[in-house]
Amino acid sequence: MSDIMPEKVEAMFLIFKKAVDAERGAQKMYLDAVEQTDDPFLKEILNGFYKDEVRHENELMEQYKLLRDKHSE
Repeated sequence: MSDIMPEKVEAMFLIFKKAVDAERGAQKMYLDAVEQTDDPFLKEILNGFYKDEVRHENELMEQYKLLRDKHSE
């Protein structure tokens, strides 16, 4: 493939980057919230939200890699 990436593919890469950044921001937010509470029940909920965001990031990265591999051939 040439070094010139179609505009729509490049736009998709940017969307993936923004989505990953948002997931990482949410992870930090939930971890910060965990540190601010002493309530074990609330900590459990917030840790669950954190784990969901980690899973989302991993799923996004898998799809990003598939897109990257498809367009690097």
